[in-house]
Amino acid sequence: MSAPARSASVIVATAIASLAFLATGFVVVRGLSDIRNASDVINVTGSARRSITSDQAVWRFTVRSSDDESLQGAYRAFRATQPAIETFLKSRALSPAELRREPVNAGPQKYTVIETLNGQNREVERTRYVVSETYRLQSNDIAKVQGAVGAATAAFVDASTGGVSIESSDIEYLYTKLADVRLELLKEASQDAQRRAQAIAQSAGNSVGAVKTARMGVFQITPRFETSVEDSGSYDTTSLEKDVTAVVEIDFVVK
Repeated sequence: MSAPARSASVIVATAIASLAFLATGFVVVRGLSDIRNASDVINVTGSARRSITSDQAVWRFTVRSSDDESLQGAYRAFRATQPAIETFLKSRALSPAELRREPVNAGPQKYTVIETLNGQNREVERTRYVVSETYRLQSNDIAKVQGAVGAATAAFVDASTGGVSIESSDIEYLYTKLADVRLELLKEASQDAQRRAQAIAQSAGNSVGAVKTARMGVFQITPRFETSVEDSGSYDTTSLEKDVTAVVEIDFVVK
């Protein structure tokens, strides 16, 4: 190969190497830039808690009668309980808006018993006839609901005989203004996150800027002073006094 040809080859090779180096340098610089941008974001979690007092109570009880012979027998027993039930309800001064009565349910019900025959146990399917009705008391007067539950035990003693049972549920305590509280707590939790981010940034001589991303966590509504939480959120209805907790996760730009 002649000298001019070799010189041309060297020039071309050098140019290709230079371009490759520049391209590689661009990728490295770009990568460093991305890393720097990523480190310019601070991720913090903010929370806020509010104590509330339930403003509504719900109580349910079910009157259920049964008879092994016929539906008519179950219904007669069910009707025999009504005077005691009606007297009790009237004594509590309940308004139509506070008391709801579900439709009466009636029909056969299958059940299984164990019988022993010739020393062998066997399952035997039998039928009983059941009549039931559920009452639902819901009121903003929580003391009225609590008083009704306390008085029900004595009032239903005579009714709960002759194949009739009175099944009472626990009181459910609700808070009807929860939507407003949630909005206020989200604002407070966001402010808490910003304060935390600012404290962290200031320790490094920086400050926080705009919100880059924000994620709202689940709400925890728990009995007062209880610390247990659930991944999907919780809504306690067993306690009169509750705590509502909101959590947010925010990425702030660091300046």
